Amino acid sequence: MLHNDNYHNEVTTRNTTIDFIKGCCIIFMVWGHAAGPFKHWIYLFHIAVFFIASGILWDNPRVSDLHKCKSFIIRKLKSLWLPFVLCNSFFNLIHNFLLKTGIYSDNPDFAKLVKQANNYLQEYRTVPETCKAILKNLFFMGGSQLGGATWFLRTLFQISFTYMVIVYISNKFNIKKILFFISVIICIAGSTIVSVYKLQMPLGIHSFFASFLAFLLGIVLNKAGISGKILKHKYKVFVISFLFLCLLNKTGKINISYGNITNVIFFLVSSTTGWFMLYSIASFQYIKENKILVFIGRHTLSILALHLLAFKIVTLIYILASNGNPLLLAVFPVIKKVPFLWTAYTFCGVTVPLFLWNIIYKQKGRLNKYEIHK
Repeated sequence: MLHNDNYHNEVTTRNTTIDFIKGCCIIFMVWGHAAGPFKHWIYLFHIAVFFIASGILWDNPRVSDLHKCKSFIIRKLKSLWLPFVLCNSFFNLIHNFLLKTGIYSDNPDFAKLVKQANNYLQEYRTVPETCKAILKNLFFMGGSQLGGATWFLRTLFQISFTYMVIVYISNKFNIKKILFFISVIICIAGSTIVSVYKLQMPLGIHSFFASFLAFLLGIVLNKAGISGKILKHKYKVFVISFLFLCLLNKTGKINISYGNITNVIFFLVSSTTGWFMLYSIASFQYIKENKILVFIGRHTLSILALHLLAFKIVTLIYILASNGNPLLLAVFPVIKKVPFLWTAYTFCGVTVPLFLWNIIYKQKGRLNKYEIHK
């Protein structure tokens, strides 16, 4: 599948526009989990845009033969499977410690204190139960409460592997258009069934169909060369797409992690409009080179994996400052009824993971220097 030449050259040389967009979306994700205002508006597009970006950045030659497919799978195992396993295994390993410290709770009074807290009550685990939970993580199964956002990594891995197979078979038998069309039809049918019947499926398959549809949308947008047209009319595109998203917000709701998309047309329109809006913003002078958002966009993984744990810092400070009930520490993901507390959650959810990543990165640098001098 051909790419728009100008855009393809841009993205293959580390496109700061894409990094900026990813930075915005990861902040939106933390904002949404922090129960900030306009949550439903954000959910119309923020996760879909991540998958659209993956589709736009897709490069067919990377999987043109079996050797390249093998290398591609190894890269995806390192970048998607391994972080999923490490994150969830870590939280499963310290599960009992989290209970002892109050970050998790098995206290029946917690259910009385917090509405729907029964859904988040935890139990102490034996060693075999802990090992079983970690073993399940190795197969992209299970998960953990604090690592809940890593469903995205599993879904992106499923999409990457599936589309790799599609591209390889398409090239081998020269049936690109047919397989692409079949893929779209399957995604439309699957996402519709999941959304209508509220299905929850093993391995998070319920989130796969809509996510894959957004990924395929990115493939189409890249082939159509839409980016250049947005650049020519970026201010008009921003105003129209923003207002249109406000209108769509009154029409339906989207939550890709559960596979809830209202309907396929609504989902595709919302996703495309969200991409147009963010891409137009990223094209504004002095914005796309914003070093902070670009940096955040290049380090989304640490935020994805650790922001729910970082939220606990804000909750603890609030409890200590207000002399609140210690059981509130186990509230997941955040305390919602305190005005403007979401701002602290959002700030902490973005900055703390980046701070921890910076410490780990520097420590890794010291170890490498030590090995070289040794």
